Amino acid sequence: MIIEDKRILITGGTGSLGKHLAKKLITSRCDVIIYSRDEGKQALLFGDEVTKVIGDVRDYEKLKSIFLFHKPDYVIHTAALKRIDDMELYPDECIKTNIVGSENVAKASLRAGVEKCILISTDKACQPINVYGSTKFIAERVFANFDYNSDSTIFSSVRYGNVIASRGSFIPLWLDLLSKGKRIKVTSIDCTRFLFTLDDAVDSVLSSLYLSQGGEVFIPNIDSFKMEDVIKAIGIMHGSDLVEYDIIGMRPGEKFHEDMLCKTELMFTMQPSSKLLCVLPQNTRKKHTYAEKYSGLDLNSSLHINDNIGQLVNLIKKGLNIAS
Repeated sequence: MIIEDKRILITGGTGSLGKHLAKKLITSRCDVIIYSRDEGKQALLFGDEVTKVIGDVRDYEKLKSIFLFHKPDYVIHTAALKRIDDMELYPDECIKTNIVGSENVAKASLRAGVEKCILISTDKACQPINVYGSTKFIAERVFANFDYNSDSTIFSSVRYGNVIASRGSFIPLWLDLLSKGKRIKVTSIDCTRFLFTLDDAVDSVLSSLYLSQGGEVFIPNIDSFKMEDVIKAIGIMHGSDLVEYDIIGMRPGEKFHEDMLCKTELMFTMQPSSKLLCVLPQNTRKKHTYAEKYSGLDLNSSLHINDNIGQLVNLIKKGLNIAS
């Protein structure tokens, strides 16, 4: 699949991932359409190199008219409500955007004859324990179901982990607190998180777009890190031998260790590339042609820890530089 000269619509294109995707696609001579309800960021982030549409994924009629008018070849659906704490308090709003909005995007894509539509999901969707993750899990199934019933448009999903320096990311927050001489707050120094950069996230999405055959959930095969090591790494970056922190315990909806791929998905998991896994849909009418079955462990963050502090420092620096 060649993306050059293709028309690609990004919902939620003013978010961290959507913005970075757009910049990458522009350099590939794609015709990029940003669909977002944040008119302020649209004006600040993008010039004439993209088409800007103000709209909400909750509005199916608006989506349908925009899709039929612009006729995108591919749709990358990044729009979501994702603040875990807030979504625990407002599950109704999370459902409207993450489930109903995703169904609207899928329906409009099918109606407009889009070639491929990719849902951006999250590690929180794997064995979910919070509202955000639960809505994304259902959204993955919605896309798989649309694919089952589609003879034209291909629908797939891609999960990703904690992106360094994305909006609301804890690492820039910690570095800012340290620069002000303040203590940082951490759930536990023993909890683990999958971490990767915006470039890695974009590569995962575009690889999934390229490889998708229908109904899959793609998963980047990335490292996880202990919070104790993350604290050491940011201490090195800040020039501090000792970083002072407070243990605040688990927040509502938070996991001690996170999951990208669970044990019950292993029997359906293939490995289309060295950096990407995919879970095949259990209900499908398509014949998937992936050659290599994944034979590794489930991707629980406690099982894939990288304890190389030097590599972690370089990863964080790279992530911060990309986002700046």
